[in-house]
Amino acid sequence: MTGPRVQTDAPPAGIARALRERAGRPPCPSFAEVERQAHAVLPELAALRPTVGATPVIPVPSRAGKGTVWLKMEATNATGSMKARTAYALLCGVVARAGTRAVRLTEYSGGSLALALAEFCGELHLDLHLVVPHGASQRLRRQLHTQGAKVSTGLPGTGFLGAMEAAVRVAAEENRELLLQHCARDVVAMHREHTGAELVDQLRQAGVRPEAFAAAVGSGGSVIGIAQALWPCEPDCRILALFPAEAPYGDPAPPGEAPRMSGTGGLGHGLRQPLLEPHESRIELCTVAYPEALVAMRHLRATHGVAVCGSGAGAWLAASTVVDAAAPVAAAVALIAARGTAEEWAHADAR
Repeated sequence: MTGPRVQTDAPPAGIARALRERAGRPPCPSFAEVERQAHAVLPELAALRPTVGATPVIPVPSRAGKGTVWLKMEATNATGSMKARTAYALLCGVVARAGTRAVRLTEYSGGSLALALAEFCGELHLDLHLVVPHGASQRLRRQLHTQGAKVSTGLPGTGFLGAMEAAVRVAAEENRELLLQHCARDVVAMHREHTGAELVDQLRQAGVRPEAFAAAVGSGGSVIGIAQALWPCEPDCRILALFPAEAPYGDPAPPGEAPRMSGTGGLGHGLRQPLLEPHESRIELCTVAYPEALVAMRHLRATHGVAVCGSGAGAWLAASTVVDAAAPVAAAVALIAARGTAEEWAHADAR
């Protein structure tokens, strides 16, 4: 799936249609019920459940040192990132709906979700075709092949949105189920019932009343799911949805290839994440530029001994902005999706 650079003034028709069609689906009322159905069809899924979740929170000072930012450290999940939770939820959802283990799957990803899906599908013996952006590293592609996944790329110059469009084509041409993480209500429910409930309990045990919760946005499932868990018990907690300055939410420009925090960003062509859009009035959008995130990565490692990904460093910066402007000893939470890729750390260490 390679060819000449493609640049248009309109979003690709296939993914625009897929997002529009699935965006209208009703919310998932109970992920516990989805799990129950999926485990009955594919019992091996139940064996994966203990490998995701129960991730720690650790306190570090805010950027100006006026308060504390509690880091929700998701790297202790299987596969080393929060995307293990997402992959587990996507697989439970598709198996529960299909009612059979004979599912043939495809999905797009820039990295962490692809790795999680490839590992889990390899363990479950599920047929998986992954599509990554054209500029994805050879290291990533080799890892995915090693897990037994088929791997394709989007067209040059189309960025992440191009991988999404290519996945729509793969699903149609190969008669596969497109997981479509950007419309996955099961993922929102999983983060509400698992990640969010876990975080609420951890904050309660620590006696923390957070001023804000900050998380970088990829599909939007994690930030909305966790927000839904926080809102009933912390109604004044500000929800900060973080995007790269290089690719903000609803970015009207075509997708670009400028370096930015991985695993997050606007889609381009004015497209908005369907999981996030209905909640725009209850969240605050913020941006962090890639150079700022790299500096924050180095600071957290050098000063506090904590390795975080670029998007996690950005979330710490966003949370720090609230804490440092609030009353003394204020606290906030930042979601740290992973420890950072080799490519991110090479960029950070080169600064």
